Amino acid sequence: MVEDYRATGLTLRRHPLALLRPLLDAEGYDDTGQLNQRPGGAWLRLPGLVLIRQRPGSAKGIVFLTIEDEHGTGNLVVYPDAAARDRAALVAGRLLLAEGRIEREVAEAEVPITHLIVRRLLDLSPLVDRLDAAGREAVGDWAGQALARADEVRKPELGSRRPARIRMPGSRDFR
Repeated sequence: MVEDYRATGLTLRRHPLALLRPLLDAEGYDDTGQLNQRPGGAWLRLPGLVLIRQRPGSAKGIVFLTIEDEHGTGNLVVYPDAAARDRAALVAGRLLLAEGRIEREVAEAEVPITHLIVRRLLDLSPLVDRLDAAGREAVGDWAGQALARADEVRKPELGSRRPARIRMPGSRDFR
């Protein structure tokens, strides 16, 4: 699963945050299901993998992010002051923790629009790195149990390989 996600950005197995959920729950972090259930104005600490980062020229420095966890997606709005302060996490983070208040637009929209107004961003990307095969023990036994047997198969060592000698035809230089 980890190799699938690293190579292609997707997997047919469990979501990476499902494997990290015991650690995230122990820290008291929320999930996107709670983003849609809690009332507007509620404070949320929402971890998620970054799907989209947008900073439209017409948005006056506001950055829009879409993150996902095993329960769904969440839309984040990062105002310029928070974007400047937490720039490193905003630009480079693969797994972010967004802390902020829920805002809902119900009256003017056909479908209720829910997003998180971010006050603080933290980069939790090292947690994703702990899911690789070498770090299974660091995450705990639950991660090792969640991996399928196919994920544990090692590829054979290929050893040193020399490039094949291929005879190339002479060039056709036109003068």
